[in-house]
Amino acid sequence: MTGTEVKYILEAVIAKTEKSIEREKSVLRELTDDRSTLMYIQTLQDDGIELPDNSGYDSYTDWKDGIEKEIKSGENSISRIEVEKAELIAFNYFVENAPEV
Repeated sequence: MTGTEVKYILEAVIAKTEKSIEREKSVLRELTDDRSTLMYIQTLQDDGIELPDNSGYDSYTDWKDGIEKEIKSGENSISRIEVEKAELIAFNYFVENAPEV
């Protein structure tokens, strides 16, 4: 495979990676919302407030478990975005500096 062919392939990867990195702010917002919800749930539980009958959750534990999974997923997304940022630097460096041969 020639340097030109690799550059051509990486240009598509760069575009996809840049698009993925653009999600960072959205993911951070979701994480903030989820963490706030988790604190709210804990406050309700500490105050002894019962879940409403029409709640989609059977218990506070069930609700907290779901939110904690969402938080973990968001944290994993942020970690992946950090890796993608590093990859993007490497891809761009290669495209700019690799020989055409």
